[in-house]
Amino acid sequence: MKAKTIYTKDWLQIHPYTAIQPSDAYFTALANRLFDACILRGLPESFRKKLALYAAAYLEDKVSGLGLWKSFTTEHQKLYGSMLPFYPADSGYYPDEVNEADLRFLIWNAWQKSGLAPHYLSPYASQVSEQASAFYALLDKAYEEAPENDILTGYFDTFENEADAEHKLTWLFGHTYLTEPSMYPYITHIAPSDRFIMPTGPLALFLYEWIELLSGKPCWKQVQGLYLKEPEIPFHILETNKNIYQNFTQGTEGKHMVYLNGYGELKDFLVRTLKWQDDESHTLPQMKAHRNFILMSNPKKGILLAKDICEYIADRDNPMYNREKAQANAFRLLTEETLCPPDLLIYCIEKGLLPDASIPGETEHALTRADMDFIARHALLYYYRGD
Repeated sequence: MKAKTIYTKDWLQIHPYTAIQPSDAYFTALANRLFDACILRGLPESFRKKLALYAAAYLEDKVSGLGLWKSFTTEHQKLYGSMLPFYPADSGYYPDEVNEADLRFLIWNAWQKSGLAPHYLSPYASQVSEQASAFYALLDKAYEEAPENDILTGYFDTFENEADAEHKLTWLFGHTYLTEPSMYPYITHIAPSDRFIMPTGPLALFLYEWIELLSGKPCWKQVQGLYLKEPEIPFHILETNKNIYQNFTQGTEGKHMVYLNGYGELKDFLVRTLKWQDDESHTLPQMKAHRNFILMSNPKKGILLAKDICEYIADRDNPMYNREKAQANAFRLLTEETLCPPDLLIYCIEKGLLPDASIPGETEHALTRADMDFIARHALLYYYRGD
């Protein structure tokens, strides 16, 4: 008999309670069997333990009715028309049972977010599918015998008091098998009040969006700050932004986006088209070191500026587009924080302006627009969903 590697205390770390439950012994033993089946020997033991724990928790979620995985696939279906990113849920996919495609995503999600891959990890990597197959062989059998964890059944349906709601939301935000990977780099730096404005999980959902999927009960609206209110823009700022938009579109024959080559063109546009004062307080002299710019205008938000990414955007109105540079760099727009403002990135994805974006080293699977949007959500979190 092999020595135990994963202990009950490890299992409890991804659970919302500290008192051992009757089902915990079964799932801890299962996690150990999964760990023994882990073929990713080149990865640290601590990460392989996490993978085993996440896979066991995925099964526990399924048999106990927690609803995390169901909420994820439901929202993915709503957003993209399919149950899962990357992997087709064909006729052999059963939403309420264990699926090998689920495990492929579970493994890829944890691995990609771990920072252990030397570059962006392809979801189609053979190691991912091989590990999923090894886990599936165990979980498919375990599905028929695994006990329910009664505490998790309908766990988010309601709460007893403010402290209980706080406890449940804290766990959901960054300590479940599905949300911990995305929050791991940030969890120690996020103030309690910031949890409501920071999206979490593979789809970068805000906590209120998770709660709507998991519960939908009106009692959660009593939690102060959970449901985000759209900030009101002061009237004078709205008027200023409206005026900027009018000047912008009048000077560009109705276009709301313009590509500018060098600081000289930027300054000229600000002064001549937007009618800003020609002084250093208005002409952005700090931008002189950058090679090119994109300006995008919105009647409510005013104007946004992106720098040094023109070469990667295949817009017929963009004279600086360079296919070779785009093939090497366009994918970075989907994965590097602050490289591309969210409104501009969403527009580029929706309009098909990033045809050269591809997962590094991946030659067999071209990215669809849905793939791009998901990758941006998954990688950028707040820097894609934030305003």
